[in-house]
Amino acid sequence: MFYIQLMTFEKFLVNYKKFLITSGKSSNTIKLYLRDIVLYIENQDNIKITTMYDKIIPLFEKEKVLNYFFSLKDSYKDKNDGFAINKLYRTLNRKLSGFSKFLDFLVREEEIKKNFLNGFDRTNIIKKNREIISRNYTKWIPQDELFSFVEDLINHLKNSPNNFNIQRDVMIVALLIFTGLRASELIMIKIDDVDLNENFIHNVKRKRGLLSEIPIEKYYLRSILSSYIDKKDLSLSRHLFTKKDGSIIDRHLVYRAVSKYSKKFLGRQIHPHILRHTFATILCVNGANISDVRDMLDHKNISSTELYEHVNKIKNKSEIINNFTSDNGSD
Repeated sequence: MFYIQLMTFEKFLVNYKKFLITSGKSSNTIKLYLRDIVLYIENQDNIKITTMYDKIIPLFEKEKVLNYFFSLKDSYKDKNDGFAINKLYRTLNRKLSGFSKFLDFLVREEEIKKNFLNGFDRTNIIKKNREIISRNYTKWIPQDELFSFVEDLINHLKNSPNNFNIQRDVMIVALLIFTGLRASELIMIKIDDVDLNENFIHNVKRKRGLLSEIPIEKYYLRSILSSYIDKKDLSLSRHLFTKKDGSIIDRHLVYRAVSKYSKKFLGRQIHPHILRHTFATILCVNGANISDVRDMLDHKNISSTELYEHVNKIKNKSEIINNFTSDNGSD
């Protein structure tokens, strides 16, 4: 106890970094999360990271943290610069994710009882004026924001391991993010066609009636998909996504799931097709060939895919899908 009382906040952050590493965070995410906490501390009067940590913990009470975020939001004065405002909201969203992770750490260390950011409606802070937000931003999610979204979804899965609806709905959103499938294609997937050994979903029936093989991204998707299937009651249905009674879901449920979790973790509501646009755009930004992207999206004509063309080299389908989660940095 004496040692703990003498611990500086700087030393406390070393333990937090170890916590982030064991949580599977990327080195870049860890760097940003630590930086955001330090910036918050340095924003306080007469407080430094060399201060004893027990003097700093009270700074993470709900009212103080939320006041800080509202002040960050209100400090931006140029309301007519849509691009800059987009960047501001992405930064605020990332910072909220980082603070939430730090609060999880404080709960684990028994410094606080509850993480008040779990379930917090981010639209209270990240609320956008649609008239001044750039048109492209409403069509796809920037890569840094997408990674934060994915990590929030995965943490939500871990925090609700026995909630059927949460497990199903979050898994629906994650699968849309990493496959670019249409809602109507996703709901027909059978568990027997999910091949976790070869990392493919076989026999996916596309809109045009063709059957496709869809690669399973290895870093994020494979693990949570495997865990999800392990919990399924296969005696009720062989479909991957069902209601509690085993009956097949419809695309309206898919739309509701995407709307709910985008509002919760992105701070704005989107629909499944924006995840499809995001999938295609990020593949192209990371060097995918336009013909490969057309095949992944099941477009009949190449002209339907040309709006995503940021192409510089050809990669095969498995390479493409795993480059989707390469760590290319963020704000």
